[in-house]
Amino acid sequence: MQLTPEFPPPLVGGGGYHVYNLVRELIRKGIDVEVFTLNIRNTVLFKKTRIETHFGKVKVFRIPASYIPKTIYPIAPKLIPLLMKRNPDIIHAHGYQFFTSDAASIVSRKKKIPLVLTLHGFPRGFNKLTHKAYFNLIGKKTLGTAQKIISVSSIVAQEFKEIGISKEKIVIVPNGININEFKNMPQEKQFKERLNIKQDEKIILTIGRLEKIKGFQYLIKALPSILKEVGPTKLIIAGPEFNYGTQLKKLAEEADVKDHVIFYGPINGKEKIEAFTAADIIAIPSLYEGFSILLLEAMAAGKPLVATKTGAALEIIQDGKNGFLTKPGDTNDLSEKIINLLNDHQLSSSMSQFSRNTAKIFDWTIIAKQILAIYDQCLKTVT
Repeated sequence: MQLTPEFPPPLVGGGGYHVYNLVRELIRKGIDVEVFTLNIRNTVLFKKTRIETHFGKVKVFRIPASYIPKTIYPIAPKLIPLLMKRNPDIIHAHGYQFFTSDAASIVSRKKKIPLVLTLHGFPRGFNKLTHKAYFNLIGKKTLGTAQKIISVSSIVAQEFKEIGISKEKIVIVPNGININEFKNMPQEKQFKERLNIKQDEKIILTIGRLEKIKGFQYLIKALPSILKEVGPTKLIIAGPEFNYGTQLKKLAEEADVKDHVIFYGPINGKEKIEAFTAADIIAIPSLYEGFSILLLEAMAAGKPLVATKTGAALEIIQDGKNGFLTKPGDTNDLSEKIINLLNDHQLSSSMSQFSRNTAKIFDWTIIAKQILAIYDQCLKTVT
């Protein structure tokens, strides 16, 4: 049983993408899987649960949910009663400070079913009163119930250890990538023609929710310097609105670069692969990331990469070899590294090859085996 706040379609964040690919690999290995997720767009809490089928036989239960007023914590009253009727061998919940994980913890204790919890990141502002209250009232219990805690990076693991989570419980298993999706890349002109981008224009691509923590504002601020040093360039920001899109568009106008910034909206599947093909460089300017899947996608696509020194980027990027690392929020450093890559074809080419080789070790076939081994370990402990 997999519990996750989101599961595509639609896809808002990397956590949903992670669960989607994990489920697909588990099915390929002969494991029966059910997925429980939230339908937050449906504010009628007691409306009938929607059930879908994925990958031929995976049942996906979309439970009506709604945010508690003035919070980002959605509740789904129908979830726990529904879970109590199921009898899985193991429960795997994803994310900290989510109702789905807390519900999984309750059901795990009541039915004595092993719980595995994957941590995709550490909450920003943990020391704020609301975060502390959640940790003391709910979060600590959920973390304590989990038989094993999977962290997507050693940095995220360390953050949870510092608030008292036993290091013996935590296992580091990174995010994964489907390498095969990036083997037969389309021609770059297809994407450029669709967006009316000239073939000789450079493209900086970044993907993520339009929210402040993703740091897209620093890319926009860096763009005037990039245009001056590199020449015709388009910055493509692809991702769903998440309360910061209006500010980013206003910033592009103020910086006099609005004609050089394309707000693409959500991007997935074939379109995303086409965008990677056309991009000259991938930028991840986040103020914080646990483990950006864009990091792996860029490497699998063989694209030069500039990312901030946060989360898994610190562990995967060898600065100057398979990408550049920059200080979060440092516009000058960000623009300097991007200009360097866009103007140095030989450096970009060497980084691209190094990146492809790095990405291979994160293929989902490998990552799923590691997670399945954790399931087996939990089940053996119980029996």
